[in-house]
Amino acid sequence: MHKSLALLALLAASALAQGDYHMDVYNNANQRLRFYDYKGHRSCFCVKNVQTAKIRNVDVGDAKLFSTKDCTGNFSKLSKGDTRENAQWVNSFSFGDSGRASELADASCPRYTGFQ
Repeated sequence: MHKSLALLALLAASALAQGDYHMDVYNNANQRLRFYDYKGHRSCFCVKNVQTAKIRNVDVGDAKLFSTKDCTGNFSKLSKGDTRENAQWVNSFSFGDSGRASELADASCPRYTGFQ
């Protein structure tokens, strides 16, 4: 019984670690990098140091693509389930709960390397 409870707790924790909302960025080799956010939040991710051949809104109701590195200024909406091809112009994107101000996830604008 204790092993079953431990396994159930581990599965629940790993499901929570994946977040509620998902956005995918693909490089020119069609490798994917997945970004996560949680209900109650709206994050801004800087991707100016990342090759962004295309971006896919997996399951977010409100996603915005920006040419700036800090999710400010004019934006292009990306609807739930849609993919934006030729996304090299995107330097940041925000997603999460609609009506919330986005919070910059990392001001240093990292070079994400988790492509699969």
